[in-house]
Amino acid sequence: MSEKEESAGGEQDDVSFLRTGDIICLTCLVTSQKEGAGGESERVCLATEGFGNRMCTLENVSDRDCPPDISSCSLYIENALSVRALQEMMSADGGNIGGMSELPLSHIILHLIAGGGTTTATNTSSNDATTSKGGGGHKTLLYGHAVQLRHVQSLMYLACLSSCSSNDKLAFDVGVQEGSEEGESSWWTIHPASKQRSEGEKVRAGDDVILVSVATERYLHMTNVAEDALIGGRLGYMVIASFHQTLWNVTSLSSGSVRIRNMGHLFGNDVLRLFHGNDECLTIPENWSEYPLHNLIIYEGGPAVTQARSLWRIELIRTKWHGALVGYEQPFRIRHITTGRYLGVVEGMNEKLVQLLHRDRATYQNSAFVLCPNKDPKKQMLVDEKEEEGMGQATIRYGETNAFIRHVEREVWLTYQTSEVTRKGIGKVEEKKAIAHSEGHMDDCYTFFMALSEESMSARVIRKCSAVLNRFLKGIEGLQTDGNESRDWRRVDLNEVLMLMRDLIDYFAQPEEQLDFESRQNRFRALRSRQDLFQAEGVLNMILETIDKFSAMEALPNFASLIGIRNQLMWEEISTYLYLLVAAMIKGNHSNCAQFAALLRLDWLFGRLANPQSAEGILDVLYCVLTESPEALNMINEGHIRSVISLLEKVGRDPKVLDVLSSLCEGNGMAVRSSQNTITDYLLPGKDLLLQTKMRDYVASLIPNILVGLVDGSSLFKRWYYEAEVEHVEACEGADEPPYLRVGWANSVGFKPFPGPGDGWGCAGVGDDFCSYGFDGMNMYYGGKPRQVGHRLLRKGDVIGCLLDLIASEIRFTLNGQAIYSLF
Repeated sequence: MSEKEESAGGEQDDVSFLRTGDIICLTCLVTSQKEGAGGESERVCLATEGFGNRMCTLENVSDRDCPPDISSCSLYIENALSVRALQEMMSADGGNIGGMSELPLSHIILHLIAGGGTTTATNTSSNDATTSKGGGGHKTLLYGHAVQLRHVQSLMYLACLSSCSSNDKLAFDVGVQEGSEEGESSWWTIHPASKQRSEGEKVRAGDDVILVSVATERYLHMTNVAEDALIGGRLGYMVIASFHQTLWNVTSLSSGSVRIRNMGHLFGNDVLRLFHGNDECLTIPENWSEYPLHNLIIYEGGPAVTQARSLWRIELIRTKWHGALVGYEQPFRIRHITTGRYLGVVEGMNEKLVQLLHRDRATYQNSAFVLCPNKDPKKQMLVDEKEEEGMGQATIRYGETNAFIRHVEREVWLTYQTSEVTRKGIGKVEEKKAIAHSEGHMDDCYTFFMALSEESMSARVIRKCSAVLNRFLKGIEGLQTDGNESRDWRRVDLNEVLMLMRDLIDYFAQPEEQLDFESRQNRFRALRSRQDLFQAEGVLNMILETIDKFSAMEALPNFASLIGIRNQLMWEEISTYLYLLVAAMIKGNHSNCAQFAALLRLDWLFGRLANPQSAEGILDVLYCVLTESPEALNMINEGHIRSVISLLEKVGRDPKVLDVLSSLCEGNGMAVRSSQNTITDYLLPGKDLLLQTKMRDYVASLIPNILVGLVDGSSLFKRWYYEAEVEHVEACEGADEPPYLRVGWANSVGFKPFPGPGDGWGCAGVGDDFCSYGFDGMNMYYGGKPRQVGHRLLRKGDVIGCLLDLIASEIRFTLNGQAIYSLF
């Protein structure tokens, strides 16, 4: 395929030049660290996770027998501006210049997959180049211009961070950050590394370039990592912003304009489902494991077609144009998303086995497949070892094209074998197991259906979460058996675990209240989908298992010495985040909350309230269970209620404790009398455990829209006085208490009158906090504390005067013209 791609309008689109909307990766050469390599160079690619780890690492892409994770290396060219235009935009917009930062998440993902053009400001300079008609308005990159690169998987921006973890104290870490409103930190100027290129010239795919951070004026540099800092790193190298140069090769993965014209076709690195027939797809069993007897691939219908375990990624076996259009006879790997393993064919005792292979075993010989339009041996073409240039031709269309999958080296077809198996609670059922055969069946063809962006992202998060938690669980087991010298424990990075917990809690966060109704409902649907996928893949149970291991570790007598003083604070944070994560994963989801509506589960939750450090997260879990699954209220006993009330004495007047107690009293609008009576018995009148010991019939706070203050250089008056007259007093019908009035001054910042419980609870009125001063005729109030200055409360006909002296910093009150001889 030539470098000229034929567009839909019959025009030529030159894909050799880089434009906004294209997807690239940055590669460089390093000295091989393999034994016996003799100092040979190997090509590595800048990569990052973006979830649980913000730092950039390097991924080896030079070994064909070791598949690289190109999806973690993909960078989307979002913006390209001249440096002058960037400076003008920064000064005009105050640093918030993100093209897509305000778009919903689903729109951003669709935008990235489709390779659409980005929104930029209109005041760019005249020398900002644009593409020809075939480019669809995508801007061509020029040397000397500033670019903004967005990580495709995490939707974060490649940026120069403020931290420094290398030995070079003048360098900064390079990673990804959310949002583009962090000023110049996410902008890089691109310069030619060869004398054959000059400033202002177009950047070609495959050029060697030098990237300079606009914010710090440091180069994007690859450096060695100290041996004691290799936890979670790759290849012994790290990426920093330094005064040392590194030549980066800009490798094209996908053209944005070609993607737009061929939407609906199969591209490399797409996440999809492989359907066999109309009602079943290729997937793994629910009880899949890496052991040979359980390492099976099956065809399954029903709920499996919507679960994350049926998602696969097509990865072309090449780095350049890795995201090109997939055609027939192009070698590729099929990667399972949630396990991260590769579909492969290996030699068994008497047959060829179809299994999921670890990355180390997924060699070209074991895991390379091609698509074929038919099984006619006369029409089979030889697989071309030479990498095809360009984006290729649109061949495979989603939902329409049927294709057979053939293993390259062993020349067998991916087919099925039907057997009868017995399942618990169901009986004998027919199961189709994926096998490799030289002939197969006539109906071995597959139809491809692209996964939803929300599904593919959730599946990637599931894989990351499972990998980190499994490594963490093995580390805890090794810590218990072999101490802190355990090899499994030394592989654990507590910082990564802590960051993963934080990212997961944000991932399951509830929609913001200020969103409009439609946006909130869309977010709720996406959140529910995430919760269901994580529950179906067993991640929630894995987190509960981690909590159990945590509790067992903390019960050990030598616990502090095992983890070390340096890690103890981080350990406590992780313990709290685990419960908060469970609450986030079940909140608003009845089916997830219902699994806690069992006596053993409730005993497990209430039993952990004895640890005050984890009480915050446990209370959130309890509140979600009691409100979303009212059937749990029937299993609450006296011991459960006593454990909640005891927290009031341990941690004080915590609103979360009162929320849990309130949820115990009512379910589905019906009173639970047994719980109410138990709570009443234990909250004796003599104990000051409640936030409010007297009930008011009605509380209101009125604030005029007049603001006064002391401003430098202002001609405003420095003394202010107003009077309030009580014209009419009327008690509420059926009220037991007479009306009560308080008048005063309040600060516009900090004063938050909200006489009620919940998230926004504050003070009842003026004088009840440290930002206001009140007077009721008998007492002057500040911080909720009264100071008696009179003999009676305010009544009808009284005139109250309020004086504010900003020069002497005094507040005085008068009653019916008589000064109160006390002041603030």
